[in-house]
This record gives sequence, structure tokens and C-alpha cells, in this order.
Amino acid sequence: MSNKQSSQLISLHKDGLYLLDLNETTSLKLNVPFTLPAQTEPVCILSCRGVICLTRKDNNELAIWKPTSTKFKRVPMIKRGQTQNLLGFGYDRVLDDYKIVTIIDKKTYIFTFKESSWRESKLIPSSDCFFKERTGTVVDNCMYWIANRFNKEKFILCFDFVNEEYSKLNVPMMLSGLEFNSWLDVSRGELCVINHYPSVDDNLCVCRREIRSGKKIARWDSDPWMNVAGNDDEPVDIRFVCIAKKDEVFVVVRCRSKEEEDNVFVYNKEQNEFIEVLFSSHLKVLGCMTKLM
Repeated sequence: MSNKQSSQLISLHKDGLYLLDLNETTSLKLNVPFTLPAQTEPVCILSCRGVICLTRKDNNELAIWKPTSTKFKRVPMIKRGQTQNLLGFGYDRVLDDYKIVTIIDKKTYIFTFKESSWRESKLIPSSDCFFKERTGTVVDNCMYWIANRFNKEKFILCFDFVNEEYSKLNVPMMLSGLEFNSWLDVSRGELCVINHYPSVDDNLCVCRREIRSGKKIARWDSDPWMNVAGNDDEPVDIRFVCIAKKDEVFVVVRCRSKEEEDNVFVYNKEQNEFIEVLFSSHLKVLGCMTKLM
């Protein structure tokens, strides 16, 4: 079954962990039963089926926690203090078990909740790639990450939590030869890619899968392009992009005039522009964040 569309973000702030509802524009500070890492640390937050997987202080262990619970599970990192390792968190529907996957030095390690231990698996299929973001997006039983090659090409690395196999998908390139940034998300129950082209008037486009044969995508289809910058000639510093329940596109932009403030905008299709969304006044800096899946 495909993922239900979510409008909630989990975001780490200097005074705690918050649940942000994009459509309702509300924020709720969560009662976390463990010590949170500092906002300045390289923190990772993942989510699957309403359960959160969060790196703790110094990246020595993971906390597995459901926001409605007063208890949590500790999972020691396979190698303590890692800050560059790739992380994935998902559910194996066949074994009815949660799994954590991490990639360190091209090697894959898998932690299963039922076995409560790590084991080494296979190498990733491409050795000539690197990842700008440690976390990806989970859809059904698969984890997806954006991979970059040194020749500036991109692809999507997929890990299947059921058969524990890797596969690769092409990243849609609407304009060849231009640099662009990409984010993965879930829209209408399917994986989608959001591309940002800084050199093309800071335009965003949402690309959706149209024709599939197994995991191979025959064609990507792009929604109408959206301009983030508006009448501003300066480049836009986009920190995060996601799609909410009503299929609205939200972006988190670092404010240039106030370097320690973030602004959240939603795209209004009728007005053909991004409009600012206001949360609590004290949430000026949005730390590490992920969509609550």
C-alpha cells in the first residue's frame, strides 16, 4: 500500500523537538523521553509509519520513538561517531519488522528489530558517487536517496527493505547541461522529485512517475514550473522542500537579511507565487527536519 500524504514535519530546534503542521500552520513541542542532540550537531531524523529514528549526541546511537509514547528504543551505531554515513529507516512488510540501513565506506549494514543486532550486507552498486544528504525518503518498503557523481550527474539509489537489494533510477533532467538541486518526497502515494534550477530564475519543478515497469521508470512528467524568487534578483537559499496533504509545495528559505532566520512559503497556484506561512514567532531557525511518514 502506498504512503498516505502527510502535512507534518518533525523539526529540531534549540529548545526541543517540534511537530509542524504545514496545512494548519501550527507547531507543537513534543515531550521527548530522551536527551536531544545540540542543534549544531550533524543530526539525522527519519520517519516510517509514524515512528521516528533520530541520531543522538555525538552520533553514537539512534533513538527509535513514537511521539505518543513515553518509552523509546536505543540502537547503538555500528561505528560510533559517524557523521558521513548514509541512513535509512523502513519497514519489511513480509517479516513484519522494522529495519535500519546504514552505508559506511560503500559497505551496507542492516539492523533488524527482531534480531536486535547489526549485520553486514552487500556493497552499494556504484562506487563513484557521493551523497549531500545522509537521509532519504521512504515509500512503501523502499528507501530512496539522491546520489551525485563527480561528473555532476545524479541518480536515485533505492534500497528494498524486503529483499535487501539495491536498484538505481534516473533523476529527471528537465534542462540538460544546467546544475540543479533535488529533493525526494511522496506525492499522491508515489515517489516524486523536486528540482530547483538556480540559474533559471530560481524555478522549481515537481516531477512525477508516469510509466513504470517494476522499479524501472520509463518516463517522468513535470508539473508546471514555479518561481521561488519572484521579483528578487538575488539567488534563493532553499534549505528544504516538501509536498503536503493538499498537494501544495512548501519551501524553507534561509533569510538573507537575517542570517539566523528561516522563512516557510507555500505555492499558491491561483496567484502563481509563493506566499509566506507564519508559525510561532520563536521558531525562527528550523533545524534538521523531515516529513512525518
